[in-house]
Amino acid sequence: MTGVPRGGTTLACQILQQCHETVALFEPMAVARLPRDRGVAVSEVQRFFVTCREQLLRDGSAPSKQVGGVVPDNPFADVAGADGRRELLAMPGRVRIQPPPAPGFTLVIKHNAAFTALLPELSAQGRVLAIVRHPLSVLASWNSVDLPVRGGRIPAGEHFDPDLAAALDEETNPLRRQLLVLQWFYSRFSRFLPGGDVLRYEDIIHTQGEQLRTLAGVRGPPITGLSERNTNALYPRTLIPQLVDALGSRAGSWQRWYPSETLEPLAQRMLAPRDHR
Repeated sequence: MTGVPRGGTTLACQILQQCHETVALFEPMAVARLPRDRGVAVSEVQRFFVTCREQLLRDGSAPSKQVGGVVPDNPFADVAGADGRRELLAMPGRVRIQPPPAPGFTLVIKHNAAFTALLPELSAQGRVLAIVRHPLSVLASWNSVDLPVRGGRIPAGEHFDPDLAAALDEETNPLRRQLLVLQWFYSRFSRFLPGGDVLRYEDIIHTQGEQLRTLAGVRGPPITGLSERNTNALYPRTLIPQLVDALGSRAGSWQRWYPSETLEPLAQRMLAPRDHR
């Protein structure tokens, strides 16, 4: 599984983790250590799947980023610090599934940038799902967290895509770099995945996870209480007009899922006065 960063992929892992005979791991690999040779890197990804499956069958444990030993729905804190940024809470560790899954269980591994970079090869080997989200909320979220993408860099993607790295090196403006990164993600989903294997975050929320489960071919108990966070109060509201202008002034691959006419209504919702009672 892959997707645009801050697009709901960690939440998707948690949703899938609640399904019968399903294990979803959140960025368990040290992708920066993968060889730059794409064929060799994909072979190592495949071996990692085999190793994780064997370990899970043996004792129910596997590597994953986690909070308190479980995959969270959001790796960042729900409050902002003095600098306006949210603390990253999820750290590399191990999760444990008890009892261990039975043979034939579904194993999902999520990495956003690395798997997007390797998408042509990975999609030729097996099923890959990608999650997208409204680009305005994605950019707003990027500017609320302490990640390289806040400055318009995506190290795991650049590791495998020298053209992307060169384009980002040449661009000095952080917002324009963010737009290059955003375009890179959405264009690769459009080019290398069937349309039905790209899910909108908003549709996952609207169906309370059922669309995701159906496409993944897994089942689980009903989920309630999922709510859209596209207008999260932690997003920097002063940046919203600038982000709207930047997105509206260019044609982007994201428009396949989010036409330009959706920008202004979402911006108005994000800027609407909030009830502080």
